[in-house]
Amino acid sequence: MKNYFLILCFLICCKGNAQRVGNYVANGSFEQSYTCLVVKNWMSIDSSNVWWAGAAGVCNGSVPFSNGSYQYPHSGQNHLITNFYYPSAIRGYPKNRLKSTLQAGKTYCVRFYVNLFDYDPYGMDGFAAYFGGSEIDTITHCNIPLTYITPQVKNPQGNIITDTLNWVAITGTFTANGTEKYLVLGNFLSDEDTDTLLINPAETWRGVGVDLYIDDVSCIEVDLPAYAGRDTTIFLNDSVYIGRENDFAIDTGCVWYKLPNTTAIDTISGFWVKPPIGTHTYVVRQELECSSLKWDTVVVTVKEKVDTTDINVNELRIENEKLRIYPNPTSGMLNVECEMLNGEAELQVITILGKVIKHSIVTTKHSQIDVSGLDNGIYFVNFKVEKYGNVTKKLIISK
Repeated sequence: MKNYFLILCFLICCKGNAQRVGNYVANGSFEQSYTCLVVKNWMSIDSSNVWWAGAAGVCNGSVPFSNGSYQYPHSGQNHLITNFYYPSAIRGYPKNRLKSTLQAGKTYCVRFYVNLFDYDPYGMDGFAAYFGGSEIDTITHCNIPLTYITPQVKNPQGNIITDTLNWVAITGTFTANGTEKYLVLGNFLSDEDTDTLLINPAETWRGVGVDLYIDDVSCIEVDLPAYAGRDTTIFLNDSVYIGRENDFAIDTGCVWYKLPNTTAIDTISGFWVKPPIGTHTYVVRQELECSSLKWDTVVVTVKEKVDTTDINVNELRIENEKLRIYPNPTSGMLNVECEMLNGEAELQVITILGKVIKHSIVTTKHSQIDVSGLDNGIYFVNFKVEKYGNVTKKLIISK
């Protein structure tokens, strides 16, 4: 127990993690659907054909019964229906627009689960995931074997999957080149190179084919840091969200505590809190299959608010107005003026996803930041002064 609190104290003193995308795959558990064959964030590779790319629960009214087969989702209420192999016939290649383009040089852990239909006559080995860029948009024949594509993550050739009862994980890691904005799932082997095995002779009248379910697709940065959120100040009866966005791939690996107690208060990647007046420290313990044990903390300070004329409200408004950044928009040097500075302050430039990309300690009321290297878009300038807490301004980069 003593070591536990030493770790927590170290984290509180050395907090510096920024928000990052957890699972890069959008709607990876297929819980959100517009219609039967239009699953949010998923489509066929040519962006118009939706052949065999429907959510089982939406298409069939309920799961586990769906399309002549029987299977509970790996998690949640839905899973995707598709097909990966029919000689001389169409194939399904579900495509996902990732939440953000992958970062060059970063290594990612990829996982998705498959399960064969009960009536499938054959098992097969051709399960794979390909991450690509704008070249994906040029593919117009999406239902033929895409043998010219080399997937980064794949089931070993010859390792034939035959399970119609249990979910089987397809996993692997790869290093991104920085252009990957799409994920495509499918069988990228030719008909001749796809290894099959007869598992259900009574169904051979259907031909040589493999229909399947897919669920819980994830792409997570290897050794992803834990993220509890940025320290913040709110008023009594207000709520604040701490942690990162909820996702099945991150939720199960996170456990939350509120100091000084060591009893877990939640097991999720992020949630809303509404604490009483005072200073509250929350701690997240994160241990994922792709990364080692990580910790992070966030401090939520709650002040009393009597009414709209309360002095704390006015102080917050006045001090916020005393921080100026200009010119805004800008493409070069950014001026930062902070009249309330008396000593030193922590200055950060943060992306819209919460990643700290510039950090410095300033000791003068006027300072400059070179933002010429930033891409066009929206950023935030966060100024942390010990007496007043955090003041944040929106910054627009336009070139």
